[in-house]
Formats: sequence, structure tokens, C-alpha cells
Amino acid sequence: MNIEPLLRSIVAVRATVPEDAFTADALGTRREGSGVVIRGDGLVLTIGYLITEAEEVWLADQDGRVVPAHALAYDQESGFGLVQALAPLGLPAIALGDASRAKIGDPVVLADGVGRSVRARIVTKQEFAGYWEYLLDEAIFTAPAHPS
Repeated sequence: MNIEPLLRSIVAVRATVPEDAFTADALGTRREGSGVVIRGDGLVLTIGYLITEAEEVWLADQDGRVVPAHALAYDQESGFGLVQALAPLGLPAIALGDASRAKIGDPVVLADGVGRSVRARIVTKQEFAGYWEYLLDEAIFTAPAHPS
């Protein structure tokens, strides 16, 4: 399967948070991470802490094109956030999958939103308690990760 077209739908997410924001001391005022386009109109799924209390959000594609965005939602229970691009991204949406179907030994690709990726394999799936207060029922662990 050629995954290159799918990788283009992973974008960099950059957010600026006010100095006096509740989360500024713990998470910083300039945050960067990645997200994935999940709808053709530029809706992006990301990790919520990137956009918590953000006053500015920007999305960048692998070609370096930057578009403004708006933080739409942060779901405390799952830890995910939604961002809406305020200009056309011109990127295809990736359909959400079913992680319960992933098996130990399956190949995976980890991507960063600026064009880099590594191939890995699932080595286990198990409960994981994150220090940041999330309990994942079936976290996916991968190894080894090598640049592709």
C-alpha cells in the first residue's frame, strides 16, 4: 500500500497561549505538535493540550504552507482536540480507523506533520496510565522505529 498520499494529510499544529493562561506554566505558551485532516473542509484532529487556551492556532502542510486556524473543541475525557482551518488546506481527509483491529506484529507508520516518518511494528497493546491523568484501555506500543 502506498501511504505517501495519506502522509500529506498530517499537518503541523502550532499554537500561542497567553502568558497568564492557567496552563502556561505547565505546558508553555508556544506549543507545537501534529494533527490529521479528518474532513475535507479542513477539520483537524490533534492532541488537546496543544490548543488548550490558545489565542492563535496555525496549521502547516509538508510544503511549508501555513494557514490560520481556530481551536474548536477540547474533549477532556479523551484528550483530543479539534481545530478548524480558516483557509482551504487542499488536503484529503483520512478516514478514522478501528484500533481494536490492529494486532501485535502489524506494521505501522509514525509521522510528524512536516514530512518525516518512521516505520515500526506493534509490539503490544495494553492498558496504560499516563501521568497527565489519562487511562488508556488499550494503548498501542511500537518498536523499533527506524527512519524510512
